[in-house]
Amino acid sequence: MRRSNARARKDLQALDPPALRRVVLSLFRRRNDYGSFDVSGVINQLRGFGVENLKQFRLLMKKHRRSILVEERRKMPRAETLHLLETSYPNGVDSHSNTSWYAVTGLVRQALCREFGDDRVFPEAEGGG
Repeated sequence: MRRSNARARKDLQALDPPALRRVVLSLFRRRNDYGSFDVSGVINQLRGFGVENLKQFRLLMKKHRRSILVEERRKMPRAETLHLLETSYPNGVDSHSNTSWYAVTGLVRQALCREFGDDRVFPEAEGGG
């Protein structure tokens, strides 16, 4: 019987909040780690889509990393920047360059939207928004 290596054993671990944060921050910048958002809801969403272990999650995030980074670098109109500063968490908005970036939970949800579609990730927004 062949013994599995350390990476294979680690990849088969179930998703938990520290592991999710560690995987996301290994792929994205540290500035995305702002706020103390609860990631347990995101983990439940991932499990609903069949992403059960660290390997599946890491591959999902790596697959959509580039497109998420392109969207983060997009310059917003000044009015949109000011609106985000007023209504959302101000640590994720750069008012000088008119850009914003996602927190850890936002990065995971963006990857889910790219993989499975907005209507499956956010079914409540489909009704009448």
